[in-house]
Amino acid sequence: MMKKGEEKRQDKEIELDSNKKNLQKLDDDDEYDYITTPPDGGFGWVVLIACFFINLIVDGFLYAFGAISEDLKKNFQCSELSVSLVISLACGFYLLSAPIASALCNKWGCRPIGIIGSIIASLAVASSIYSPNIYIMWLLFGFIGGIGMGLVYLPSIVMVGYYFEEKRAIATGIVTAGTGIGSITFGPLSRFLFNALGWKYGLVILSAILLLCAFCCAFMIPLKPVRKRRIIQSTEIHDDVFPATTTSPLLNEKIEPQPLTKQVSIHKSNPSINDEATEEILPKRARAGSAISAKSRQSIKADDAARPLYKEDVLYQGDVTKLPEYQSQPDIPTYVQETTKVPETKDKTSMKSFWDVFLSMTNFNLLNDKKMVIICVANVCSMIGYYTPYLFIVKYATTERKIQETSAVFLLSLIGFTNTASRFGSGWITKIPYMSPLLVNNIGLTVAGIATLLVPYCYTYTLLIIYCVVWGGFIAFHVSLSPVIVCQIVGLERYSSALGLTLMFRGITSLTAPPVMGFIRDITSSFDVSFLIGGISFIASALMHFALMWINHKEKRTLQKNNAIKTEVVA
Repeated sequence: MMKKGEEKRQDKEIELDSNKKNLQKLDDDDEYDYITTPPDGGFGWVVLIACFFINLIVDGFLYAFGAISEDLKKNFQCSELSVSLVISLACGFYLLSAPIASALCNKWGCRPIGIIGSIIASLAVASSIYSPNIYIMWLLFGFIGGIGMGLVYLPSIVMVGYYFEEKRAIATGIVTAGTGIGSITFGPLSRFLFNALGWKYGLVILSAILLLCAFCCAFMIPLKPVRKRRIIQSTEIHDDVFPATTTSPLLNEKIEPQPLTKQVSIHKSNPSINDEATEEILPKRARAGSAISAKSRQSIKADDAARPLYKEDVLYQGDVTKLPEYQSQPDIPTYVQETTKVPETKDKTSMKSFWDVFLSMTNFNLLNDKKMVIICVANVCSMIGYYTPYLFIVKYATTERKIQETSAVFLLSLIGFTNTASRFGSGWITKIPYMSPLLVNNIGLTVAGIATLLVPYCYTYTLLIIYCVVWGGFIAFHVSLSPVIVCQIVGLERYSSALGLTLMFRGITSLTAPPVMGFIRDITSSFDVSFLIGGISFIASALMHFALMWINHKEKRTLQKNNAIKTEVVA
């Protein structure tokens, strides 16, 4: 009897010990996250070069359409409206595919999606030479080709944010320079191929160049997640002593922390860092106030850490080191940990990672914010005139100003040249005192609009050269600074959603604006009205952005007034 009792007691002790170990393991799992720390160099430079060539090929191909559209118009005996629909469909679905492309990249990775997109785009463009009419050309070149190019382009943007953090601004500048260089080279190249081989063989060669993007996508290797202990920052423990730095709802306003004790910030990046190494590099002061394990959310699993679109800043193309979220963290691994957000759901499905991103990038609730509405409408206005110079400047020069075709094609190259230079320079200009990204953007739109309004008065080749130089340089400020402006308005946490909505509005406008401009050309037999409408649209967009500046200034003054009242009450 005693023997049976002893055995029962031992079994109970073993069961309790087993439960204790399981609980300890569960608690240990809650203590850690898996993260992917960008190397900010190394193999990242190889990925960067690959992404540069993707931008060069895809954007260069699209922007060069104006140099070859006349061949399609003659072959299919169609109107300017009909041939403009080919490129408008391509550009429209290229932008509209962003939410789906993002979701696919998050589910299956950038490399396979980029390769598949390259193959789709190449085959669609190549097969379009067999189109019996312009309608099939819309389907193959425009709809299918546009989606394919969107599936290639989006991964190239994601991988820059995935591999670079502190050097993000430099990396983004290099990659987006591919767009300008593509505009410089693809216009003359396309015209040479079409003249030498005919439009069909020329288009096949261009589709083969598109296929090279698949080779570039092969270098998009995902980073290996590493473990890092979860901590609560001192700002979360002693809010009265270390108030948190957050993204301000006001543009260009940053609410700085006012610590009583000086904090040490060491931002070091190491792609192979583990949790022990991370613990060592954290300053003692930060670690002393951060020793409590975070239990407010589920820990980040290795599979989720490798999914790039769970990082809130992965699509951000500005200087990450200027973000309040970055400046409030002691090091890069902690910043990555705090900005990697995996939505929690009760019912997890195999497609959860897809729907998480897709629903986030199509979150129309953001339109409840009046400033977000202004941004979207302003982008619609700017896109109305954006493609007009790319599509019509060559035709305008040859048909209405009687300039030789070989000379007219180089107008596109001039746009690309100044566009590239301005994209590089925009970051430096915004560092000048009082030259905020929003102000620089507004100046760019205003000058581009005025220059476009004056195109009907450009009677000589020299004046057209001046227009292309001015327009290409100033419109680049709007294109390169738009992501920064969006982030400053809505904050990093809602940035992906806001960017998705902005691209959707741009995509819808791209579907409609070029055909409307082509229709106006058909009924007026001149491109003058199209350029006038384009100029007005740029100025309208600038006025809306100026209104945004006024709203921000008004909110800032109200906030300062309220803070002054609170200070008087406390005193």
